Amino acid sequence: MTGQQVFLALWRPAWHEMDQSLSVGEHRRFWFDRSHGPSADVADHGVTFVFYNQSMSHQDSEVRCATIVDLKHDQLGALNRIDTDGLDYVFQTTDGREVIVNAEEEPGALYDSDLQVPGWNVWVTISNVTEPVADHA
Repeated sequence: MTGQQVFLALWRPAWHEMDQSLSVGEHRRFWFDRSHGPSADVADHGVTFVFYNQSMSHQDSEVRCATIVDLKHDQLGALNRIDTDGLDYVFQTTDGREVIVNAEEEPGALYDSDLQVPGWNVWVTISNVTEPVADHA
């Protein structure tokens, strides 16, 4: 899985600073879950990779280099970045809005917004995916 081919990945938060931050255009090492299994949100969307979060077992993770091409949330639309540094996560849309989400006391709760968000899965298009550079088995 190398080269310019693009893949669909799923980022689903575990909250509590256990998730990887993502930003469109960045190329770096990311952790992926090798055992994401056949859950409906993965199988129905053609997901190839699931981003690892610290609620998952280290034994089923691997590190690969990849480029973030696109981030999309079902309700928020296209995103520029997801910042998971701190007890509030920031989802920045491509039009510059920042949606601040509680990640500690009420994970998934929005601040100062009437927007109803039933789920926080983000569909991530990635490219330049290398073979695993590290396995954590």
